Amino acid sequence: MINELILTNLGLSPNEAKIYLAALESGSASAQRIAQKARIKRTTAYSVLEVMVKKDFILKTDKEGKAKYLARNPKDLAERFKTYQKSFENVLPELEAIHNENQVKPKILFFEDTEGILKVYEDTLKEKPDEILEFNTSEIFKAFDTFPLDYVEERKKKNIRALRIGPDDEKYRHHAKMDKEELSETKLIKNFDIPIEINIYNNKVAFMSYADKIGLIIESEPIAKSMKKIYELLWSKI
Repeated sequence: MINELILTNLGLSPNEAKIYLAALESGSASAQRIAQKARIKRTTAYSVLEVMVKKDFILKTDKEGKAKYLARNPKDLAERFKTYQKSFENVLPELEAIHNENQVKPKILFFEDTEGILKVYEDTLKEKPDEILEFNTSEIFKAFDTFPLDYVEERKKKNIRALRIGPDDEKYRHHAKMDKEELSETKLIKNFDIPIEINIYNNKVAFMSYADKIGLIIESEPIAKSMKKIYELLWSKI
């Protein structure tokens, strides 16, 4: 039953959902009557009803020494859950802070195909770092037509600086001459023909493999710091 599914999604057990619906249909009724309506054993119904009374889903009255049970109005329950949601939202920032403090494993996002690689580049801009440390590859120009230049323009609009280590070829010699216009500083290495690009920004390291057509983002402060140290060491030696 779809109603039972909704109630179980709200935290009720399957038997509790059946009992609540049976009580709702029965009005003020005995445990035996509700058990019959719910098609649950009477002994089970008694124990479930008492739990439901404690949870305030069902009201219990005694009339002439006989217990009667009445389901709470569904509107009352809806208001109660709205209150629960509001209370949860109020403490959400504190809960997220606790969650972040206890994050041990790095977050890893995996993307496939050239569209996935583009999503990785989008993230480097969305994060709004002060600068991006780039290991560049000429493979990007084989995979995309105008995107490399479009990306530089978007990066400039967001005032994000780039340090670029790239291959000493025609494409990157041209970009090195455009450093001032492209808000970049470029250093070139001969025979630096790696088929992947690596970007280091904020607490993230992104890998774009054109040979495999995959993108990977690792979010980890220790990993990002280590990669930055490696980058800075190589940069100082060129």
